[in-house]
Amino acid sequence: MSDTSSFVLAPPKKEHPHKASIRTGLRRHLLIGGLAFCTLVFGLGGMAATLSFSSAVVTGGRLVVSSNVKRVQHVEGGTVVEINVKDGDHVEAGDILVRLDPTMAAANLAIVSKGLDEELARRARLQAERSGATELTFPDALTSRESVPEVAEAMSIEKRAFELRLAARDGQKEQLRKKIAELEQQLVGVKAQEDAVTRQIDLTTDEVKGLRELRDKDLVGTDRMVDAERRLAQLEGQHGQLVASAAQIGAEVAQAELQILQIDQDVRSEVSRELADAGSKINELTERKIAAEDQLKRLDIRAPISGTVYQVAVHTVGGVIARGEQIMLVVPEKDLLVVEAPVKPREVDRVHPQQEAVLRFTGFGSRNTPEYEGKVETVSPDVVIDERTGQGYYRVRVTVPQKALDDLGAKLVPGMPVEVFISTGDRTVLSYLVRPLGDQIMHTFRER
Repeated sequence: MSDTSSFVLAPPKKEHPHKASIRTGLRRHLLIGGLAFCTLVFGLGGMAATLSFSSAVVTGGRLVVSSNVKRVQHVEGGTVVEINVKDGDHVEAGDILVRLDPTMAAANLAIVSKGLDEELARRARLQAERSGATELTFPDALTSRESVPEVAEAMSIEKRAFELRLAARDGQKEQLRKKIAELEQQLVGVKAQEDAVTRQIDLTTDEVKGLRELRDKDLVGTDRMVDAERRLAQLEGQHGQLVASAAQIGAEVAQAELQILQIDQDVRSEVSRELADAGSKINELTERKIAAEDQLKRLDIRAPISGTVYQVAVHTVGGVIARGEQIMLVVPEKDLLVVEAPVKPREVDRVHPQQEAVLRFTGFGSRNTPEYEGKVETVSPDVVIDERTGQGYYRVRVTVPQKALDDLGAKLVPGMPVEVFISTGDRTVLSYLVRPLGDQIMHTFRER
């Protein structure tokens, strides 16, 4: 007989009244906490979605004049002999600011001018020789300055050269003319001899003819006839020599006349070459003279515009200014002041002309920093590279309101720092929170 186990269900125990009240209290607190949490989350979310703040692009700029400050420089540089201004001085356009030593420039101009005057006088002499003139005439550019010693000397030298060359040519021609006259006299003598021999030939010919007739009649001997014929042959030979001599003399006369013409031809050829050389040198010297005169004028460094001088870099008479060195700056008079500020490329899409901006003139100190409302005037069309940092930015110009000019007046100077707040509209708190997260998600999904 096996033992059989039996199970008896015990009746449920009754919960203690105190514990039940605790559990009920916890549920109530959890419910209240959940409701409070939901209220807080949805309340804050609603506020974040509806509450908006003004958004702005913030950047630091500086005051500049609208047409830019004028830099005063010198092309060649030089030694300072006179300083007429200091920082803060007002100047009118054309006023002499600094004067440089003119010694070298004046000497260079004198050398070039002397060379040009010499070439002008030389060209006048060559032109007279080419035309065959017997008198030398100089251009007005020289005669009007004949009282200048260098000009008078150049004219005198060329006049003497003209007279000497003319005398030399005339002397050569005169010698040839004398030679021609002598040859012509010789030719006259030869012609006279030729005529005499011709007459003798005629007489001897008649004599020979008569002797032949007498010989045929045996009235004279053969020896006499032969002697006459011999004399006739000699006369004919002599006549031929005289004819040849006359022809030679005529050729020498023609050659001498050709030499006279050749003298003028050679002079014209030589003069033409020298004229081309003189013209080339005159052109070169004229350009050099213009440059030298301009260099001499630039030694008086003048104000490019009317305005106020500042950042004067020269303070010592006798000091040296390097080529292209900035000597000073001139702030234009009656020129508008604007704020020029850099904007990062990633923010430039939110900046455009006519956009409102707040200007804080931080140069006046943090306790009393004036603020004024301006407007974006221009945005550079392309990125500008900062030469010092190599960073790119967009140059934005913001107009300074008239009220700021009236209130601050002369206190506003170019270069003063300005903090710029360019208004870009209103943004909700939620957009500030969600946008970075959205951007990060987009970058994440675009990664391979």
